[in-house]
Amino acid sequence: MTDSLCPLCRRIVTSAGLCNRCQSRLHSQLDDLMEFWIGAHDELLPGKSGNGGRSSERTIGLNVAALSFIAGHDILGFLHEWEKLIRDERELTRPAMIAKPATLQGEIADAIKFSQTHLAWSGLQDWIDDFADELASIHAQGMAAARRFVEKTRRIPCPAETGEGSCRTLLKINPDDPLEIFQCRSCQSQWTTLRLIAVAMSDKRSVWLDAEALGKWMGISERHVRRLGQKYKLPKRGELYEAHAMIEAHAKHA
Repeated sequence: MTDSLCPLCRRIVTSAGLCNRCQSRLHSQLDDLMEFWIGAHDELLPGKSGNGGRSSERTIGLNVAALSFIAGHDILGFLHEWEKLIRDERELTRPAMIAKPATLQGEIADAIKFSQTHLAWSGLQDWIDDFADELASIHAQGMAAARRFVEKTRRIPCPAETGEGSCRTLLKINPDDPLEIFQCRSCQSQWTTLRLIAVAMSDKRSVWLDAEALGKWMGISERHVRRLGQKYKLPKRGELYEAHAMIEAHAKHA
């Protein structure tokens, strides 16, 4: 078997196409488009703050970025153009022959699902870097529209072992139900949030989580997590704390 390079990050992979990490990133960014579209509806009126939060400070007029994103032209323009190309190249049913969903949200959801379904095949095409660049651009527009300038990250690379090492597909954790069972879409391994975090941390790899997720997992308040971060000057990435360092700080503080 001849090794290939991932067309996006240039990592060595044992088969042609995207590496697990890049495919997972694109899949997650496509998921985010719907989340941002829904979130933008809450950011139209004055009185809304950035970073997904709320503030007493009033803003002037409408959030123009949110209004434009909600219209759906940017999202669907991007998704439909690539869907048309994929359907042509794969000799699939033409868009004109497919019934249009009754709602804009349904149309966006269907277009996102189509891109995700064909993502592995798309990773084999010479235009995948253009697709990834355009997706990154529309993703950034969505973040601005939903005012998610500091996005909470609740995804951990899947630590399941495969023939190529650990899977590394990004998995969303659920701090509200740490015993809920979910499945990795790449390696099909099953996890709960508690087990995923425990296994991911057991090999000493860095695990970055926001204060709310850490607090629920450790059984302490979000405020206490932030106090520990400040007191011990723990490593941060935006609003994220490194979990191993936080646990050590909590043990010192106890």
